[in-house]
Amino acid sequence: MHELSIAQALVEQVEEARQANNGGKVLSVRIRVGEWQQVVPEILTAYFDYLAQDTPLEAARINIDAVSATARCDDCDRVFAVPDIFLICPTCGSRSCTLLTGKEMELIEVELDD
Repeated sequence: MHELSIAQALVEQVEEARQANNGGKVLSVRIRVGEWQQVVPEILTAYFDYLAQDTPLEAARINIDAVSATARCDDCDRVFAVPDIFLICPTCGSRSCTLLTGKEMELIEVELDD
């Protein structure tokens, strides 16, 4: 249920961006979300829509760019896709790996009505 707190933070960020750019209605919002954030897009969208009711964000559509998890083995330097929650190098079996992508949670773009 962490989607609610993410939606609240997103609404705040979008409102700040809207005000910083002379107001207007928000048409769309684009975010990047890594798969390790374990966000359910439909739930996040539903919370955002609920929180945006009766505000200039009310008609905004959310576009979510999903980011797959990748890691680098600290021993053999191989970069690989992470198929589950375990960071284990498929080449050498090392558990000494660094997550490179998959934890993103960022606002990319806010489209405003002129």
